[in-house]
Amino acid sequence: MLKEGASVLTIQGKVKKSALKQVATDPSLRPNQQWYFVDYAVAPVPLNSKFDVLLEGQNKQLITPSSPYSIKLLACLDQFGNKLNGIPKGFKTICKLEARPKFPTQLKNIQSLYEWDYNPEAISIVNHKEVALAGRANILFDLYLIAFAQLKHNFRDETQQHPLYKKDLVDYLAKSFKTPPKIADEILGALMQMGKVTRKKDNELEFAD
Repeated sequence: MLKEGASVLTIQGKVKKSALKQVATDPSLRPNQQWYFVDYAVAPVPLNSKFDVLLEGQNKQLITPSSPYSIKLLACLDQFGNKLNGIPKGFKTICKLEARPKFPTQLKNIQSLYEWDYNPEAISIVNHKEVALAGRANILFDLYLIAFAQLKHNFRDETQQHPLYKKDLVDYLAKSFKTPPKIADEILGALMQMGKVTRKKDNELEFAD
């Protein structure tokens, strides 16, 4: 499901205020910001990386989004409170994340911890570009929903101003997910079969509510 070398943050829980005061010189938070304990990184993750896909548990089961969101890595500390320029491979860290427009429920309600601790229900976050959508026509149903959420979010304003055609969506899927046009066309075809994208007159397309 994930591409090789994907930048993934596995979040074990929120950092309790008492623990944060011991390591962070500036533990302050703005609205829609939170400090989290992040497990060992399997690949380096630079600051300002953005994530928009949630995966749950050891099997990294996709959590289907109810609406688009974006999570940004603002800062990270090592276990001694040293500021890092990014998350090095193999490090466990304390990270400040910011969500727009808000944190998904799963991250908002995740347990609060005093230190890193095993959590079988840990939430992993990844960018949709790191999700391998390339494959045969039997791609998982929830992966189609990721594609649909991205399409609807990207074209939501344009659909009110300009007609939307098949080529527009196929080109966007191919570019955004770095997948061949043939696979992008298959994904769009599956979304139309699911009723997520429908055809209007003159071959125009529109999104389902």
